[in-house]
Amino acid sequence: MLRLIIIIPFVLALVVFSVSNPDPVQMWLVTYGWKWSSGVLALATSTAFFLLGAFAVWVVEIRQLRRARRAEAQVRVLEGQIEALRQQMAGMGQPQSLPPGGRAGAVGPGVYS
Repeated sequence: MLRLIIIIPFVLALVVFSVSNPDPVQMWLVTYGWKWSSGVLALATSTAFFLLGAFAVWVVEIRQLRRARRAEAQVRVLEGQIEALRQQMAGMGQPQSLPPGGRAGAVGPGVYS
């Protein structure tokens, strides 16, 4: 929602600028020249940079998703190891000293027996 509040006024300003400047202007880039209205140039430039920014965000998002999947897989492995240790302790005839989801010997937060 915040993105829309920022993007909509910017896009409206660009559209108003492009409608206000319909006269073509000679433009040069190194040795290549063309005629465009400055409004169309502003719209094309902002669209190109918007797409570049969207691609950059997409790349970062993919990286974060990979890290999250690896972390979730590691949590599943560790939970399986905890469960195996609990079963092993139960098979030895000892009471389980690890509460489900807690620490061994924890009496309260920050207090150990």
